[in-house]
Amino acid sequence: MDLLRDDNKYIWHPLTQHQTSADPIPLVKAKGAVLCDAQGKEYIDGIASWYTAMYGHCNDYIVEAAHRQMQTMDQVVFSGFTHEPAVRLSKMLLELLPSNQQKVFFNDNGSTSVEAALKMALQYYHNRGEKRTTFIALEEGFHGDTFGAMSTSGLSVYNGPFEDVFVDVKRIPVPSEDNLEKVQAQLLSIIEEHACAAFIYEPLVQGAAGMTMHQPEHLEVLLNICSENDVLTIADEVMTGFGKTGKHFASLHLNTFPDIICL
Repeated sequence: MDLLRDDNKYIWHPLTQHQTSADPIPLVKAKGAVLCDAQGKEYIDGIASWYTAMYGHCNDYIVEAAHRQMQTMDQVVFSGFTHEPAVRLSKMLLELLPSNQQKVFFNDNGSTSVEAALKMALQYYHNRGEKRTTFIALEEGFHGDTFGAMSTSGLSVYNGPFEDVFVDVKRIPVPSEDNLEKVQAQLLSIIEEHACAAFIYEPLVQGAAGMTMHQPEHLEVLLNICSENDVLTIADEVMTGFGKTGKHFASLHLNTFPDIICL
């Protein structure tokens, strides 16, 4: 097989302009934080393959557990059915998550977890007889590539061709010591002028924006404003979850917990 020739013939890669980009690097194996190509050259996977390999590639414990489970039951329909691994995992996650979390909803990936969270927020108010269609998000946030997640993202380099069909999103600057009062006033103004369903944010670290950091005490001010004004809060922890900020979840660095967490 001519790997690069067949790749070029059969595959579209994500976030890639194929007319101008270099050929992808063919990999043959991965272990821990290291990726290896066919010539034996090693690459450090500094983003854990878009945050999914937080315990390292080909982790012996995970590989063995997946192999053992696949011999008993693989992917099965989860609507109308349940099984012990899912229930056990949910119980274990809820022991680690912030104390206000009560339920686990399983999804396919980070972007669709955001999609589900946005739909939950819309349906929450629909069930209460209220129509709320506006979301609030931080400038330069990134939440994924499906439509709702794209809408709440603030990086047009990824989403430019689709912006005319996005859901309604109002953006506020990332809070800091210098702009906190201004951001508070802007957030309150948006809530007063629009029917806001939820505020979505990446807690403490905006990854795709270039690892832009913000402080928990500044973010907490915004979360409290949302809580006081009956606006749901959604923490996108697809990047920060599972220990990457020194605690199990970045939200645990704050005293005010989000209504929904995406992982």
